[in-house]
Amino acid sequence: MSWFVRIEEACAAFIERAFANMFPSDLEPAQIARKLVATMEARTQSIESTIVAPARYAVYINPTDYARLAPHKDYLEKEWRALLADVAQRVGIRFQAGAVQVSLHEDLDVVAGAIEIEVQNGREHRSIDEFTLRLVKGMPLGQIYRITGATRVGRNSESDIFLVDPSVSRNHALLDVQEGKLIVRDAGSSNGTFVNGERVQLRALRQGDVVAFGKTEMRVEP
Repeated sequence: MSWFVRIEEACAAFIERAFANMFPSDLEPAQIARKLVATMEARTQSIESTIVAPARYAVYINPTDYARLAPHKDYLEKEWRALLADVAQRVGIRFQAGAVQVSLHEDLDVVAGAIEIEVQNGREHRSIDEFTLRLVKGMPLGQIYRITGATRVGRNSESDIFLVDPSVSRNHALLDVQEGKLIVRDAGSSNGTFVNGERVQLRALRQGDVVAFGKTEMRVEP
């Protein structure tokens, strides 16, 4: 079993226990939890045979959503920290710079219902990079996806980009924006992730590149 699958299983179990019944509507803390785990996945790297991930995460949401969640802020931050620590422990990820930290913030620039997560390294430095993917083969044809951070792609209905395509794995790939680049990482999919016809495990995408998840294809656009 791949560590991507083990992460998904651990995440699902923790979320069901910690959030599912307390916040049933609008922007759910469970959505933020999944986005945090996806961000941690996307930013992991292997250093001298050790899998390491950043330890500090800042969550930004619209003030309307923040007002609803603010009374539960301490609880939510504690549970999000516990989730990341639990998932990391299960799959052997070590955190850089000590224990994991998660903080919740409001931001007028974030659209209501949306989530932006910044990985902090020492000092706060928010990236405004974003990329656009247009679906050029598959359904719904022409669909546009805005990528601003860690984004799960798969046939799992809880994926950020949900693809109804039997050739796509439930947990197929991860997209992320890192240092101004759009990165795609295959998550151990059955049929592979391809960039311009070449099967890849990890690749930085450029404008005009066509990335394929199974038989579904998307093009990087301005």
